[in-house]
Amino acid sequence: MPWLPVDEAAERLGVSRASAWRIIQRHRIPTRKEKRGRTYRTLVDADLLALAVGQEAPPEPPPSPPQEALPAPRRSLEAHLSRIAAEARDLPRGLKWDLIKEEAQRLGVTPNYLARLLRRYEAGQLLYARRPRRDRGTHRVPAELRKLVVGLKLAHPRASARRILRILEANDPGLLLYRPYSTETLFRLSEATVRRILRKAEENPAFRYALLSEEGRREFARTWAGHVLAEYPMQMVMVDMTRCDVFVYLPEEDRMVRLRIHVALDVYSGAVPSLVFSREESQVPTDQLLILMTQDKTPLVPDWDVRGVPERIYWDNGKVYRSEKSEHWARTLGIELVYSRPHVSHTRGKVERFFGAFHQTFEALLPGYAGSDATERDSSELRRLLQNTRRWVAEGMPPERDPYPDRLLLEEEYKARALQWLLGTWHREPLEDGLTRLDLFRAFVPRHRLVEYRLEDLYLAAAYQVERVVRGNGTVQYRGRTWYLDPRHGSLLPWQGQKVVVLDVQVLPGQPLRVALKNPDGTLKVLGELLPEPLRADSLEARAKRAADKAAIRALQEEARRLVEELSPAMRLEDMLERLSGLAPLPRRERITLRAQELPAPSPEEIARGVEELAAELEDDLVLDPIALGEQWLKERGLLPRGEEE
Repeated sequence: MPWLPVDEAAERLGVSRASAWRIIQRHRIPTRKEKRGRTYRTLVDADLLALAVGQEAPPEPPPSPPQEALPAPRRSLEAHLSRIAAEARDLPRGLKWDLIKEEAQRLGVTPNYLARLLRRYEAGQLLYARRPRRDRGTHRVPAELRKLVVGLKLAHPRASARRILRILEANDPGLLLYRPYSTETLFRLSEATVRRILRKAEENPAFRYALLSEEGRREFARTWAGHVLAEYPMQMVMVDMTRCDVFVYLPEEDRMVRLRIHVALDVYSGAVPSLVFSREESQVPTDQLLILMTQDKTPLVPDWDVRGVPERIYWDNGKVYRSEKSEHWARTLGIELVYSRPHVSHTRGKVERFFGAFHQTFEALLPGYAGSDATERDSSELRRLLQNTRRWVAEGMPPERDPYPDRLLLEEEYKARALQWLLGTWHREPLEDGLTRLDLFRAFVPRHRLVEYRLEDLYLAAAYQVERVVRGNGTVQYRGRTWYLDPRHGSLLPWQGQKVVVLDVQVLPGQPLRVALKNPDGTLKVLGELLPEPLRADSLEARAKRAADKAAIRALQEEARRLVEELSPAMRLEDMLERLSGLAPLPRRERITLRAQELPAPSPEEIARGVEELAAELEDDLVLDPIALGEQWLKERGLLPRGEEE
């Protein structure tokens, strides 16, 4: 049995198409694709399929009977045209048409077709020339309906053709019906027609521009122009990262690596406000690059006076550039972030040219150069340089026995030479107008871009923010350890049970953790630094913490007492009415505060007189204990209190 389509083979074997496919996949029967007409069909070896099914291959179907002879080909039809034209030349119109019908029936064509060929033959024209359609270039869909479809696409740029069709049908199903030209047949607007209308509209650049977002329009203009322009320094800064082409040696790890270079390039002048090297791609070198760009570096490097806060930063869609930390840092400093379009590199041409100059004019001259790809590396040369470097480092790196250039550069040596190349070659290289990149930056940088920020504030803006709940003892948990507020800054006891923000500054190694409170407007109020909890309760650190906690408790109690006094419900009603209504103040009454008055000490004469009066009262019979007299005696004299007579 020959190769057959899967459905046809399944029908011959008496199984379903799904069963045939399961058998083919289970036994891995070979299949192949074959184009039949405009579609591809899957063919299978019918003999192997019958063997897997457990049947014998059915006999081949009998051949179909021969078909009738086809109509005469074109060449035979052309041969009869001269004879027919000669016979019909002198015939009247009716007889001529009868001749054409008779010959068309004999030749197997229609009379109209034969008459059309006969007219072309007599006129000397090409018999089978294809003429363009008379309606070519015109629209079958009415203009009003086309405008409605295009308008819906402009109103909903992200809507698909199916979505636009649903919107039209939901508003009025009759809008989808139209008559092309002057025919009486009603056509219904289809999804494919909507897609063709939109594809035709996208040929207009103005329509494509109208569909773009605001960021897409700016990027569209930049891509159209082919490069990014800036009118003055620090208006736009390009940021990018690449891998160095030189292997350097790390003495503390005893291995050679290729560092990564992170650069921020001013678009107007080409000067570099910040340059950072790192061993891996992470958020930390990106934060270091952004902070270094805004700082004054002349105290450490006198010739590197390129700094400022840019208006816009232009970079690609890397994960460290799209991160929430980078966007938060830029939002804090009022910097606009612009991302390049995916798979578009010519808009970052300036920073790419800097990398090219860095690789070709600086790194290519250093020992340990790896080349732009693996085919240019000499493994034996790298091993020899690594052995020489290890031997020199093991000896203590004596200057008199330095084998350079027969060794690899150390990491710090490489960084120092790269900075020297940047300041001496890249910044001092004269351009076409005779000015250097450093001269352009110094001459035209606006003063308002040279804003100075405190380094501590920038560190906090680039810090990782993690929310933690304060425990009952005034501590927080972070990275598996317990932390408490430095006693010099107070205690976290007043905020127990509430959320605080732990600020982890990883830009500069060795920075302490800080804790802050989040204000309602989203800003942070830094409380102070965090210290790890002491392990011993009798240590000086634990004693200082307890003292700070006690002071915080006393301050909290005093503040609570003050709040009770200010917000006590005993405040007068007229004060409340006056504050709420805003009317004229009511007449106030003086508040009387009862206070115990200290009486003067009695004189000796007053004391003696008082003793005499007391002795006289004791001699009176009426001065007796009421309980000893009894209730009867008190009733007789009316001395019993009212209410107790019954």
